[in-house]
Amino acid sequence: MSACQEANIAHWFHRSATRHPSRPAMFVEEQQYSYSELQQQVIPIASTIERQDPNPENPVAAVFAYRSLTAYASVLAIAYAGKGYVPLNPYFPLARNLRIADLSGVEILILDALCAEPAQDLLNAIQKNMTVLLPDHPILPPWTQPLSRHRFFCQADIFGPVASLRAPRPGENPIAYLLFTSGSTGVPKGVVVSSHNVNAFVTTLLERYQPTPEDRFSQHSDMTFDASVYDQFVCWAAGGCLYSIPQKMRMAPAQFIQDHALTFWESVPAVIHFMKRMYLLKPGTFPSLRWSVFGGEQLTQGAVQWWQAAAPHSRIENSYGPTEGTICITGYFWQTGRSEAECLNGMVPIGTPYAGQTAALLVDGQLLQEKEEVKGELCLSGSQVTPGYWNNPTDTERCYLTLVDAHGQSNRWYKTGDLVTWKQGVGFYYVDRIDRQLKIRGYRVELAEIEHLLREISGTDQVAVVGWPAGGGNVTSVIGFVCGSRRSDGEILAECAQRLPHYMVPRQLQRLPQLPLNANGKTDTGQLLALITTGLESKQPQG
Repeated sequence: MSACQEANIAHWFHRSATRHPSRPAMFVEEQQYSYSELQQQVIPIASTIERQDPNPENPVAAVFAYRSLTAYASVLAIAYAGKGYVPLNPYFPLARNLRIADLSGVEILILDALCAEPAQDLLNAIQKNMTVLLPDHPILPPWTQPLSRHRFFCQADIFGPVASLRAPRPGENPIAYLLFTSGSTGVPKGVVVSSHNVNAFVTTLLERYQPTPEDRFSQHSDMTFDASVYDQFVCWAAGGCLYSIPQKMRMAPAQFIQDHALTFWESVPAVIHFMKRMYLLKPGTFPSLRWSVFGGEQLTQGAVQWWQAAAPHSRIENSYGPTEGTICITGYFWQTGRSEAECLNGMVPIGTPYAGQTAALLVDGQLLQEKEEVKGELCLSGSQVTPGYWNNPTDTERCYLTLVDAHGQSNRWYKTGDLVTWKQGVGFYYVDRIDRQLKIRGYRVELAEIEHLLREISGTDQVAVVGWPAGGGNVTSVIGFVCGSRRSDGEILAECAQRLPHYMVPRQLQRLPQLPLNANGKTDTGQLLALITTGLESKQPQG
């Protein structure tokens, strides 16, 4: 194990800033900043955190900032100060941000100019007396006066005093960040991601991609999606420049990629589908890209072929990983001429575990490795598997288990809840979420199988299937969603009836201009259900 794996995660940035301070580190809000200039933003904020910390024993601080210089500087500053960061999102409802602030127990909050207005409601509702940093405000704004129970610090308070920190604090606090994901009970679950986890991940990717200071990385994901950690820390560890994509261009970033000659692209596959519909993926569109990495949801064969044509000099990887496995933990490199035959139901494999990580199938309570023609729950072990859930021993014990593998070795494993299968020479294939396996009239149904056939019949990758009625109770049928198909509903459903058992044929199809996406760019099943609930419930037979 490398000694740096236990270090403060900010050491990656600090190392590059020390080696080449004048090189570009960040392009954000139409302005470029060198490593030295970004560090000049980071250190005063970090020093203020250290100087004004109301509770040094509290291991976390919150960032309520969005795609701004202050947002990125604050993530680094919190790490420099020896704490883990908790991201909030201005596009989340107040209730969710408040719940995350309460659950995490943060007492320090950093705001940028964009988030000052939504933060007022948050600060009014939060029970604790907070220490609030306002790096974008020359003086305290009037709205802070009614909130006098909180302590506020403006630019003069932050950038005026002599900095007390010059380098990241030693890695005494094991938490790198605390990310809240959806919980099955409706209460967000906080995933504790350690510095050890992040450093293991970054070390692996530096070896995997061999990035250089000449590389220009995309920054596509919100900070409440852990792919943002991928963008930031792999880039800064390599000494490259991070390009934050403006919000209005996030789903159609073609011009941005071209204008800035990006070399490293990372995003969810939904971006490919959106740009394809906008006719933005013409052959040779992105000649500068040399790496393209997709993750967060399934990658179709058609999507990767469209992107490869647009980025002819780029290697493409399909990556997989839950937040509990630190961003990405398996990968599959696309090879034109070979990979087409290795796809399963039109989906690109998720491949093999990264160096130092292990994956296995859990079937009937037993771990199976390298077992073909078997479907099971994917379990993960290794240095990227996170410690557990924040103040939630029940879920931690349920999902993180000590299991004996096929070789008789006892290790700590994380149960992903993902259904996968494995093939020699290829690796793992993602099938679906285990909780998307339904029982309909006594038959076990995998929604992914229906979606695969819908894609094939309708001629579009933009399809989705949900069980009905919603809520996971007595599901009696499925409903399909299709975007952009030229075939009629009748034609699609008739062919489904010819090729699927009757209980798997969609009850009806819904046409949408595009599938709704959540804040992380994934298909939002909740929105799909909301679109149909009222209309279909009104048609249910009355008892």
